[in-house]
Amino acid sequence: MAIVNATDVVIKLIDGAGNTPTANLLFATSASLSISMDLRDSTTKASGGFQENLAGLKSWEISGDGFADLTSTTNSTKGLITQMLSDTPEVEVRFGTGVSGEFYTGSAFITSISIDAGVEENATYSISLQGNGSLA
Repeated sequence: MAIVNATDVVIKLIDGAGNTPTANLLFATSASLSISMDLRDSTTKASGGFQENLAGLKSWEISGDGFADLTSTTNSTKGLITQMLSDTPEVEVRFGTGVSGEFYTGSAFITSISIDAGVEENATYSISLQGNGSLA
């Protein structure tokens, strides 16, 4: 078993769906991928008092945090806000180490961005992206 250094796990994005993500999300300090599946209740009178389920819809979400950059427009906090406010807030996203085959790629909508700026602290951002379709 190979243990992955979490520092090597990155989120890569590019504006627009269908393009290959190549640029790391700038100044990232954390990255998270969550995959879930809904269950469909299939309990019958013959289930003996136990719930039975069938597989339902799958969904995925990617989130991350980092230091805010409001000056650059490429894969920066400013660029992500501009993308989210555009008519097409969908981006191509890649999650993983960047080593061949050690990543997941899909199309996602930027669902939230927040910036936190305390007195004499580093300004930080948090971003959430909701998958649109499959994650490969």
